[in-house]
Amino acid sequence: MADAIFKVLGPVRVCWPDGRQVQLSGKQRAVLASLLLNVNTLVSQERLMAALWEDPPASAISNLHTHVAQLRRALPTGARLLTEEAGYILAAATEELDLLEFEQAVRLARDRTEQGDVRAAVREFERALSMWRGRPAEGTKLAGPVLARVAELEERLAAARLDWAEAKLALGMPMEVIEDLRLFLAEQPLRESAWRLLMLAHSRAGQRDKALEAFRHARSVLIDELGLEPGAELQQLQAAILAGTVPLNGTAPGTPICRLPSDVRHFSGRQAELATLDELLPRAEEEPPRAATTCVISGTGGVGKTSLAVRWAHSVRERFPDGQLYVDLQGFSSAATPLSRTEAVRILLGFLQPPHSRIPSAFDEQIMLYRNLLTGKRVLILLDNAREPDQVRPLLPPSPESLTLVTSRTVLTGLIAAEGAQLLRLAPLSAAQAGELLKHRLGKDRIADEREAADDIIRACAGLPLALGIVAARAIVDEGLSLAALAEELQAETTRLDALRTEEVRTDLREVFGSSYRVLAPETAETFAYLGLVPGPDISLLAAANLIGQPVSRTRTLLRTLETAHLLHQHVPGRYRMHDLVRLYAIERAILDLSVDDRAAAVHRLVAFFLHTSYAADRLISPYRLGARALDPPAPARLPHALADAAAAQAWFRAEHAGLLAVQELAVKHDLHVAVWQLAWTLNTFHQRHNLLQNSVSTWRIASSAAEHLPGPAVHALVHQMLGRACAGAGLHEESQSHFAEALDLYERSGDIAGQAYVRHSLGIAWGDQHEHERALFQLEQALRLYEDLDDDVAEANALNSLGWNQALLADFGNARAHCEQALALLRRHGDRVGEAAVLDSLGYIAGHTGQHARSLDYYHQALRLRRENGNTSQEAETLSHLGDTYHALGRHAEAARAWNQALAIYRAQHHTAKIKNVNTRLAASASRAFPQVNGWLPHSQGAV
Repeated sequence: MADAIFKVLGPVRVCWPDGRQVQLSGKQRAVLASLLLNVNTLVSQERLMAALWEDPPASAISNLHTHVAQLRRALPTGARLLTEEAGYILAAATEELDLLEFEQAVRLARDRTEQGDVRAAVREFERALSMWRGRPAEGTKLAGPVLARVAELEERLAAARLDWAEAKLALGMPMEVIEDLRLFLAEQPLRESAWRLLMLAHSRAGQRDKALEAFRHARSVLIDELGLEPGAELQQLQAAILAGTVPLNGTAPGTPICRLPSDVRHFSGRQAELATLDELLPRAEEEPPRAATTCVISGTGGVGKTSLAVRWAHSVRERFPDGQLYVDLQGFSSAATPLSRTEAVRILLGFLQPPHSRIPSAFDEQIMLYRNLLTGKRVLILLDNAREPDQVRPLLPPSPESLTLVTSRTVLTGLIAAEGAQLLRLAPLSAAQAGELLKHRLGKDRIADEREAADDIIRACAGLPLALGIVAARAIVDEGLSLAALAEELQAETTRLDALRTEEVRTDLREVFGSSYRVLAPETAETFAYLGLVPGPDISLLAAANLIGQPVSRTRTLLRTLETAHLLHQHVPGRYRMHDLVRLYAIERAILDLSVDDRAAAVHRLVAFFLHTSYAADRLISPYRLGARALDPPAPARLPHALADAAAAQAWFRAEHAGLLAVQELAVKHDLHVAVWQLAWTLNTFHQRHNLLQNSVSTWRIASSAAEHLPGPAVHALVHQMLGRACAGAGLHEESQSHFAEALDLYERSGDIAGQAYVRHSLGIAWGDQHEHERALFQLEQALRLYEDLDDDVAEANALNSLGWNQALLADFGNARAHCEQALALLRRHGDRVGEAAVLDSLGYIAGHTGQHARSLDYYHQALRLRRENGNTSQEAETLSHLGDTYHALGRHAEAARAWNQALAIYRAQHHTAKIKNVNTRLAASASRAFPQVNGWLPHSQGAV
């Protein structure tokens, strides 16, 4: 094991074997750089002083000794910094210094080239080049002769890069070297050998025009900079390209044609998808396929389809010994028109290297030649970025042992239907996979230093590899830009796509989405823009039909088209959502492509749909709700969701809850004040029954703000009453009392008897929740007198139950039973099963506390059945808790534990901390047969208000 790891091909670094980095001062780093650049060689004191100071001070020798001594102390134990009479030597093994590893790999690569093993040579060249992280000793201030050593190493790097490109060309991989040669020539434009390789690469990739353009560029640079024409070798190559006599076959003997792009350097996750692609390959024990295999990899723009295809294609190259071909069909390119099938087949024929004169001019003849050349061959063909099936069909190989991968932003349904292509849908990366990708790009240390910011970036990019790549590139280019600053820039939805822009069209996320959007038919594009108005996390088919103002059947077709284009996803049957970043683009399109009036009309339709459907659902789950409000009928042809019964209403509320909350906020933004408070009303029963108490408070607070814009006292009083009840349920008792007082004052001034009765009833329940039972009785008795005047049997019955419950808690069991039995008779007469369940629960408690345990069990079981029928989970848990108490009192401990555990599961699902604690206390006490009285443990529904 190495004692220390040194790096000098880039910023100077020293690490302990465990990876910890040694911190060095500027002069210490300069001394170390000079020694590393001349590793295992004596470096004189004079040479070191010249490297440290352009004009050495009088104290240079003593200063040098000090710097060397400090460096020696800083280096890991075992590092061999040796002092000789004339200077210093830093001794290192090959594996301890990147420079030595580079030199070793280059030597091995050239040896393999001489031996004819070009593949092994390429591997060694790539290992050598991977050692470089920048200029030698980058960031370290050096002077004197050591700078010549830096220049020498840079020249050796340049030679290795060109040797690598030469070897790749010999293997028939021109596409893999073109970009690297372009970057090389941007740095060193006067190297004719590099221009020659670039021209060869373009020519062998079938890009004749680009090869000639490279010659013209080279000639221009050489004349401008040196006043010289290109050398004979370059001119002869130009002539050969013009004459069509450059051998397209640059492969070594026995080497298959490979025209794949370079393998993906930064690749993370996708193990499941790679395994799925592996399944496309026939197993040894299986019969050979009768037809060539085709697989469509489909997904939204930027999700990593090409990266996955290229990574897998490289991993299975040996399974296709007759070649691996690649064509970018440019189906969704912002900068070019889609490649025609005629152009595509000519490119493939060029790869397959028939003599130029044999390529026919007619398309049908070209396809016939293409198929003849591939007959009986095992080839892998990667057709990237296809827009439609007809781009692909003629290019499918005839041989059963060949395989075609197609990437597309659409699912290419026609190819699946007619050609039997298999489909692999590519989803965004998981958070863990996205984290790994970001770590690969930025390094684990930088991620660890700003873990929270990295997590924020991962969430903002929503698993889209292109978005993560853009953020990583910005962090790499601007080293001073913290991840926290990038994360903050990504947080605001209105500017997130701006933060994901690049100078290049194909990697600008907004342009990537735009290239998918621009190919949509006008009506489909308009639908996409309308979906940008959706405020919630997803939308149902019927809600979407109301939003866009189309019949359901037409809406289904339009949404299916967007699904096919991967701009929308049906994550459960009948419900649609967008990727978070696609949704931001849809919001922009809504603003840009829809008029103000069209947007307003769509919002009104959507709000009306949710309001009227939630009103109908509320009436189903609470048909005897007091103070029910009638809504204006919906607009013609815009109908709410038809719900069959209370169970369907409960299911609809569960599915649409997040959307309903978002629609209320949307109504606020559009000043639909009446709809705002009415939505709070329609949601109230669902919130109370499912212990969504904070949601209840927030919706009524929003309603209260909206009511300020409405005339008259009636709505103001109602909103204060309901907000008071919501606050009381959430334990905000002081706030609830102020709202009750305001509501009561408004009702009294307007002479609204029913309103006064509702507030008094609510006050009674609120005081009971605070264990102020005498105060509760006072309010409930006043509510009863008011209800009697109103001749409202159901309201009176619910108030009687509340009165009886509070009397029971004061041990006044006789009056409690009488009032509850009176309430039960009224409620059964009117068919109010919600109120009936509450009364039965009260009677169960009264029976249990008067020694009638068998009767108590009967009441509780009846209440439990009704509460389950009503979908009233919060009150179901309360009855289960009471049932457990009764079983425990009877010594039936197993049944008590079963009832408490069922209640516990509901409380956990509702995150009801206090009640979870109380049930756990009962379970623990029951297990030890020591059952305590738990203070405050008497949850109970006192009927509807």
